[in-house]
Amino acid sequence: MNKKTVFLDIDGTLTNFRGELPESAEYALREAAKRGHDMVICSGRTYAQIYAWIRESDLFQGIVSGAGTMVRSRGEIVFRRYVEHEKTSMLLDYLDEIGSLYFLQGDSGIYCPRDRREEVLQLFGGTEETLEEKSKLLGRITFTDAPKDSPEVNKFVFYGAGRSIRQMQEDLSKYFTVVETSFKLGDTVDGEITMNGYDKAFGMQRYLDANGGRREDTIAFGDGPNDFEMLDYAQVGVAMGNALPALKKTADLVTDPVDEDGLMHAFQKLGLIL
Repeated sequence: MNKKTVFLDIDGTLTNFRGELPESAEYALREAAKRGHDMVICSGRTYAQIYAWIRESDLFQGIVSGAGTMVRSRGEIVFRRYVEHEKTSMLLDYLDEIGSLYFLQGDSGIYCPRDRREEVLQLFGGTEETLEEKSKLLGRITFTDAPKDSPEVNKFVFYGAGRSIRQMQEDLSKYFTVVETSFKLGDTVDGEITMNGYDKAFGMQRYLDANGGRREDTIAFGDGPNDFEMLDYAQVGVAMGNALPALKKTADLVTDPVDEDGLMHAFQKLGLIL
């Protein structure tokens, strides 16, 4: 078998939504790497949000983070792009106008307006303890009086928007792409906002460019609304058993859920491991 580059979403794919890596998945990753295949994280999370154990692990040869806006290969940054300040300012004005709670996500952390802290507290369970638990899972939040000046912003997440996803897509289409978030916390309109032209597929290509890899030797695993481009770009797109029904329909292969050894079973079916 030719060397494969395997791109892996995190939440609901590599780990469950408690941030746990199944033992079978760790086994599959190690065995595939021993056979010469590259294991590459491909996540909507910004680099600061990616679990420390992933950033420090020898299981992965690369990381595509921030929905394709930053790419690392073997510890080196090979591509990065931040949202321009004037675009950030325009977007935050819009999100304020529609009454949405929002977070700016960047390389150095997550930022939220200080005057929205009580809303954040309620969103994440109502107590300082539940906020701390969510911070361990999603990343620590810095509350700021000047959110428009937050450094190195890659993308945005919003909750409780006063407009539909479809309407927001139309309103922001000149500069931004809007999708539903993988971490819905209720029945409100929640989503992610990224720069037009940047997605997981874009980051995958940048990783291949840096390593001389070929698209025809790629495999991608995902489960959520920001994984469509990733699975479509890869030669083989794999949806987890817990994936969105629409993503399963577009995938080349549907495996078992993340907590039912889905990653290992797919690696076996695809010949990455025995």
